[in-house]
Amino acid sequence: MKPNLLAALKYIALQGGTRHSVHISSSDLASMLEVSQQSASRYLIQLFEEGYIDRKLAQGGQIIGIKSSGITALKKEFSEYELVFGDLKTIEIEGTLETGLGEGGYYISKKGYMTQFQEKLKWKPYKGTFNLRLDESQIPKIEAMKAAEGLLIEGFEQEGRTFGKAWIFKCSIQKEVKIVENCAVISPKRTHYKRVLEIISPEFLRKEFNAKDGDTFTITISLVILK
Repeated sequence: MKPNLLAALKYIALQGGTRHSVHISSSDLASMLEVSQQSASRYLIQLFEEGYIDRKLAQGGQIIGIKSSGITALKKEFSEYELVFGDLKTIEIEGTLETGLGEGGYYISKKGYMTQFQEKLKWKPYKGTFNLRLDESQIPKIEAMKAAEGLLIEGFEQEGRTFGKAWIFKCSIQKEVKIVENCAVISPKRTHYKRVLEIISPEFLRKEFNAKDGDTFTITISLVILK
């Protein structure tokens, strides 16, 4: 999101727009953002057109409420500032189990990765990843995780192919009352699966949880650098 739109969205939120509809005038918004009234009005129109707010005209301004996509954008900003200024040690994420394409198991089973996993995690991963799909509300937490300093897994060459870098973050997984502690999120430097969290563990997690696709899990990710 462009900074000017984010600033306008933040102003609406500070008036209570995340909880209920609020009355906003473009002149007040312009004064707060130190821009022209025309610019402030344009920001509100853009926020509406891009699906971040609901709006309707009213006497002296507009009645505006922030939609779920707008709240997600604000949460992403909050998560990033928490990492910059706060003392965030863990992130809790919910995801739904799905069957992957088998690519995760193929990659992590490579000796160049497996040796580093064993050295840095002190356990040997099961040759497959536990894939959890996230909904839109969880994306800011993933961005916050990626902004933190995970444990680097170096890239390497094997069988004439180049395998890229990745970062790992220690985590635990919970379903109802059952928890498995020895797990880690693996975050490849290059990935097309932004909304899928790939998890490795020495356990065969599907069997451990007697899990099936569609089951919901809570993942608690540590942002502390692993030793």
